[in-house]
Amino acid sequence: MNHKLALFLVTVFSHSWLECTEYTGDTEVFERENCLGLPRPLDANGRNVGGTFGQDIGMDFRPDAGGRCQGDATLGTDANFPNGMRTYETGRTYTLAWAPKNHVAATCTNANIPDTFLRLYMTPYNQAAGDPDQDTFKQMQVPASFSDDPHVRGQIDFKGFQNCPRFCDDTDKSLCTGTFTVGDVAPGVYTFQWYWAFNSETDLYSTCWEAIVVEGTGTGTGTDGTGVTDGTSIDTTMSTTTLMTAPPSCADCCEAGELQAPGTGNMISYDYLTYMEKRSIPCPDGFSGAIDIQCIIDVGIINGYCLPQALEFAVSDDDDTIKKKNGTITGLSLALTFVILAFIAYVAITREWVTKETLDALCAGDEKKTQKSYTSQKDVESSGATLPVERKRVGSVFTTSNTELPVMPEAPVWYYVNANGDQLGPVKEGELVKYCKSIPRAKAEQVLVWDGAVVQDWTPVGSVEIINQKL
Repeated sequence: MNHKLALFLVTVFSHSWLECTEYTGDTEVFERENCLGLPRPLDANGRNVGGTFGQDIGMDFRPDAGGRCQGDATLGTDANFPNGMRTYETGRTYTLAWAPKNHVAATCTNANIPDTFLRLYMTPYNQAAGDPDQDTFKQMQVPASFSDDPHVRGQIDFKGFQNCPRFCDDTDKSLCTGTFTVGDVAPGVYTFQWYWAFNSETDLYSTCWEAIVVEGTGTGTGTDGTGVTDGTSIDTTMSTTTLMTAPPSCADCCEAGELQAPGTGNMISYDYLTYMEKRSIPCPDGFSGAIDIQCIIDVGIINGYCLPQALEFAVSDDDDTIKKKNGTITGLSLALTFVILAFIAYVAITREWVTKETLDALCAGDEKKTQKSYTSQKDVESSGATLPVERKRVGSVFTTSNTELPVMPEAPVWYYVNANGDQLGPVKEGELVKYCKSIPRAKAEQVLVWDGAVVQDWTPVGSVEIINQKL
């Protein structure tokens, strides 16, 4: 009797993704509280890995010619992104976590479940350019347990992607982990890519996230002696990291730098910006708000100031409390005024309204002053001379290098503090009056307002005649 060997082709539907970018818990059973970082969200609404470990919400991104990472490159650095950017130290080892999604060779499945490779790449973060192509990612492969000691096809070894010791307890959502060590790279913000090939080198899945890399301190080895972080590292934002310098190819970029946040005595840092790029930088710790900057020849402040968090008060505060806080708010007003005046001076010089000759004349002293004669307006008119024409507001400003600067914004009209303690403005007078009419008269008269012209300091509406009379 002849026996024929029958071959059965089994199609396995694959999908997987990275669940946790820094895991410090038990390596057999997932502990949500010990997941310190999440991958980049899928969208601006923050849609990310599910509340249940391994829950499928669409994170199984398949890289192709259209992109190498899920979500937008800017989402991973958003200051409002919960459990967002982690801080990795060079020379230290960290743990990643993911779910097996039924893709492990084990006694409860079979020894032929594939795992072609799992690798980790990193590349300097570039907000303007977005995610690079795969060849760029491959230039910086990160040493990792799953690539240094990979799974062997046809064996049950729980290595590589398949490092899931309790797989048979839950073939879909058990815990899989792997470690990686940050090499000796320049400090800065990097995009990391978890890159898994299942059936073949073309059956690919990737998950990306952004992280800050700082110089290693040489202290701390984690809980198991491997160098895994123990959760004591401090979160930092982009304003406190080592700055990324502009690439040589970006001729019009503004270099990284720092500036004093208006309303504070603290400096905040920013990475390089592309020409005309606008970026919002959160205020330092202890202050609320953000500072908007834009790349105009050199970085200039566009708008914003920082409000001490202690000043977030309701309009029902008594008069004594308001008086105590007015001093600090006045300081903030003066800081904002200084920023506006500095920008006006900058435009005047680059437009050549103020020249070296102008400054020389101002510095000449009394000798120059004695040579001047002053004539009344009446005498000027009778002599037939033409009075200076009033300069009109320009549509735009160009520097000597023919770079167009944005139009100076109109002066703020009114600022006010609403019933929730939020400072709003600038708004037009009509909008302020409309708000005051929407609340009881007694509370409306307590609303704090200022405009820097009619009202120089925070003052209750009841004491501002031009507003109060319209109520």
